[in-house]
This record gives sequence, structure tokens and C-alpha cells, in this order.
Amino acid sequence: MRWTKESLQELVVELRSRRGDTTTVEVKAAAGGCPDLGETLCAFANMPEGGTIILGLDESAGFRPVGLSNLAELERGVAAQARTGVAPPVRCDFQTFQVDGAPVLVVDVEGLPLHDRPARHGGQSFLRQSDGDYVMSQQELAQLELLKTQAVRPTNPDRQPVPETSLGDLDPDLVRAFIASARDASRRLREASDEELLQLTGVVTASGELTLAGVYALGRYPQAFSPSLSITAAVPQPPGSGVRTRDLQHLDGPLPELLDRAMDWVRRNTRTSIGYDERGHGVDLTELPMRAVREIVANALVHRNLDGITNSKRVEIRLYDDKLVITSPGGLWGVSGRQLGRPGGKSAVNPLLYDLCTLVRMVDGSRVIEGEGGGIREALQALLAAGLRPPTFVDSGVQFTVLVWRHTLLSDSDLDWLGKVAPGAGLSSEQRAILAGMRHGQTWTNSSVRAQFGPVDSVEARRMLQQLVDLDLARASGVRGNTTYALARRLSASKVNEAPKVHEILDAVPEPAAPARGQRTPFGTLTKHGDMLGALLRRPRTIKELMQLTGLKESQVRYALRRLIDAGVVAMQGAQGLQDTRYELTETGRALTSPEEATDD
Repeated sequence: MRWTKESLQELVVELRSRRGDTTTVEVKAAAGGCPDLGETLCAFANMPEGGTIILGLDESAGFRPVGLSNLAELERGVAAQARTGVAPPVRCDFQTFQVDGAPVLVVDVEGLPLHDRPARHGGQSFLRQSDGDYVMSQQELAQLELLKTQAVRPTNPDRQPVPETSLGDLDPDLVRAFIASARDASRRLREASDEELLQLTGVVTASGELTLAGVYALGRYPQAFSPSLSITAAVPQPPGSGVRTRDLQHLDGPLPELLDRAMDWVRRNTRTSIGYDERGHGVDLTELPMRAVREIVANALVHRNLDGITNSKRVEIRLYDDKLVITSPGGLWGVSGRQLGRPGGKSAVNPLLYDLCTLVRMVDGSRVIEGEGGGIREALQALLAAGLRPPTFVDSGVQFTVLVWRHTLLSDSDLDWLGKVAPGAGLSSEQRAILAGMRHGQTWTNSSVRAQFGPVDSVEARRMLQQLVDLDLARASGVRGNTTYALARRLSASKVNEAPKVHEILDAVPEPAAPARGQRTPFGTLTKHGDMLGALLRRPRTIKELMQLTGLKESQVRYALRRLIDAGVVAMQGAQGLQDTRYELTETGRALTSPEEATDD
């Protein structure tokens, strides 16, 4: 991802709050020079969406900056490790920021394409888990190879027949409700007999055996044929408590029963309080919105990998003091974590099972899933409405994890402050969270609101921010795409626990000098400003960055880039017209630089 000062500020606040790294972020002080990053670079390269390394913050000192002295040397050190310490080489993008006045180097490590994985360091493949790197097991490596095969020839394990099964292995009540639902949904199926309907919908094969999807969704006891079609739930206990877990449960039964029992387990182990509805009647309020939990657990059950290679892997639910963690075997398929909950952000890992579950009924008559791909979007909306942080999605390629945070976005202090400065303002949960962030020194933009509270489009984000300005709770600075929003000056005196001050430095790392006046390079023969741009494009740059670093007009930069792209020495990363589209030398372009310059990358 491309970091902004706002997104980095939010990350530093989160790191300080959690007092540790995350699955996708590794922080090193790097006070004594470039640390050994081989295992981390390898692990991030094996993650579908990569990860981020931050150099210059000291975890042991609460992620405070150490004050790096030689950013150019650090960048060269990381680039060298990415190029020669990991096979195949890893691509890194470098940005430099100031955090509380001290320089920090942010390294965005790109995940390798599936066909290039696994990356190796020292002959071993690494993957990321929690805040550390670990050696991939033989099973995980086999899963990766299977994913490559599926990309070309899908195995469709949910359609495979389960040996020695028959209609007698189905749950009669589930089947009756399924048949009724299927006939309601299709005129064609209304005319079929029960046996024909079960075969046409993929529950039963032509030979009379059940499919894996049929056993899992409608079977009397699917675990008799595949024990991994179950859930393990537990509340881990702190070290030294004498026990490792509390309320350890191995949940079994068909998929709808698994979902029901998982929801009962979560309700039993989370807190409830008494509230009042609009009529003044007392109601139980759950700590976590159960609608969100249900959608996430249902997704884990329906979209888990069903290949034989995951036969020892179950869906896992763990409840910690700060979060509910739901993990399912197999990574995302056909969609990225950043697309989840957004229009078009859906892809069925098990197409047959997915279709069946739109017709399978729970005890209360509801469907297991709606089949519209809106489950994650509903979960996001329910969590935000409850004042909770959006969930965190982590795709390692071999498993997919969702972290549902138990703590609210707002502290008691923030809630009390909001009650004083915006009584009766009718603010949405998103606006309250935005205003609380401003109280702590955070500035917001249209894009940072969309990133934090998605799925929210640009129009809705602008409306939320402008309403705060209209209520004299916030102030806007800048114009159009560069507008930022901060706390109104009349409220600034009440700021507390100020967030770190973050600024991006575009030219912190010295670039190789452009050729002397009168000296021409192959770039200079292509276009007037080719020499200057060729020196700068040894790492990815946006048009805006090139304008700031060269002093050229936008039209001049675009003209020169067109000439360099046409010549095959520069490549565009992104799409024409997008602000975050970047440009960089191709391998051909790099080959035209001198050997001395080439070592600076």
C-alpha cells in the first residue's frame, strides 16, 4: 500500500495501544544500522498482500522514534537484502516520514504473485503469524502448490463424492426444509421429485453417493466422514494461571448446527448489559453485535478450504481480552482482503457449497447465507453502529483470519467529551469516531475516512466531514482532493493524548546526481528532461512527487514520461489519471544506468 501521513499516524497510535507489532507490520529501531530482515522480507513476500517494515521506532520505548542518522544507507541495506537475501527477489517501495520530528523509513514489501511463491531465505520459506515469522510446514507448502494447480485447473473439492455415503446419511429435517426452499426458489425444481431435486442441486451424485458439500451442509453427522468439518472454540488463559484454556469446545454436526452452536458459545463467553429500547422496555445488549459475529463465522464455515490437504485443519474461534479471532483453513480466493465488504468484493471458494447454503435453513427458518455477497458489508456496518473498530482481515495464503475487536472506538473520556461538545447533534457512529480522533490531534481526509469506515464512498465521506464543519466542530483546510479536516479551533484547547505528528519527506534519501550540463545520457536523447527523470525514477514516483522534486510543470512531466514509456525504459504502475499511479525504470531502463548508480538502489 502507499502510506499517507494520516494512515501512518493511525498505525503508530494502534502500535502504541497494542504494545506490539502486528501480522502485517514489523517495527525495528535500526539505531545501529540496517538490521537483518531476511526472514521478515521472505515472510511478507509469501503473504498475498505483503506487509510493511518500519525502521526508526523503538518498540521497547513505546514505539518512540530513535532519530535515524543515515536514511540512504538504511534504504540501500534493505534493498540489498530484498534483492540478494530472498529468492526470488522481493520488490520494496520506500517512503520517508517524520514522526514527532524524527525521520522514519517505511518499507512496503510487495507480496509475490502466486506462481512465484514460496519465497525462500537461507533455503527455508517463512510465513507471518501474529507478530513473528515462522518456517512454513510441509503441509503449508503443499497447500501453496495446490493453490497453483487450482489457479489453472480448479479441483472443486465440494463436488467430490464421499465414498460409502447415501441418502440415509442426510438429516431428514434439514433435507425437508432444503427441498421446500429450493422449490420456492425455482420453477424448474418444483416439477422434480425429491431424489431428482437433490441430484440437480448437487447434494447427491448420479451414482447415489453424497457430495462433500451435501454431507457438510445437510448430513446427520459430517464428522464421521471428515472430522475436520468442525469448530474448535476456546478462551485462552494468561501464562501462569495454571490452565491453558477455558470453555474449550469441539463443536460438531452439520454446517447450520455448527453456526448455531458457535453463536451460543460466543454469547456465553462475552458480556451483556441491560439497555432500553425506544419504548422504554429493558433489553439485553451484547458486548459484540451478534449480527456481525454471525456473518463472519458463517463466512469462515462456508468459505473454508475443503481440499484433502486441509483434513487436519478446523475452523478455530478464540476469545481474548481485546478481540475475537476466527480462523479458517485456506486463504482468500479470487478476491483480496482490501476488497472485502466493497462492491464486487466477493468470490465463492466452494461454489456448490455456497449455492446450497443459500437454500439451507437454520432452526429459526433463516438462511445460512443470503447469497448476495453482502455478509461482510453487514458485519462492518453492525460493528461501526456499535461503536467498535472495523475488523482486521489477515490473509496468509494458507489460512484466513478475522480479528473482531472487543474494545470500543471511544474511551469513557471521549464519550464524556462528546456529550459536552456535541450534545444533541445527532452524529453518526462514524462521525463520533472521527471527532474523537480529532480530539487526539488526528487530521482526516476523504480517503482516510473511506479507508477507516468502508464501505463508504467519496460522496458519503465528504458529507460526514462537511457536516462536522457546518456544526463548527471541525475546520477544513485546502481545496478539492487536498482538503484536510481537523478539530475546530474553539475546541482545540481540550485535546488530550495527542497523536504523533507525522509528515512525509519526499526527498529525504539523496538521489543519484543528474548528469552535468552538456552531458547526455540515453534518457536525455529521448526527451529534454530525460536525464533528470531517469535519475529520480530508480524508485517508484507519482507525478506529484516528480513535480515537487524537479520543479517541472505537470504537462512537462507527463510529456517526458510518455516519451520514456514509449521507449520502454519507464513503466507505469496503476492507471492513467489516478493520483497514486507511480512510474519507475524498467529493467531495460536500469541497464542504461552506470554500474556505480545501480548499486545505490
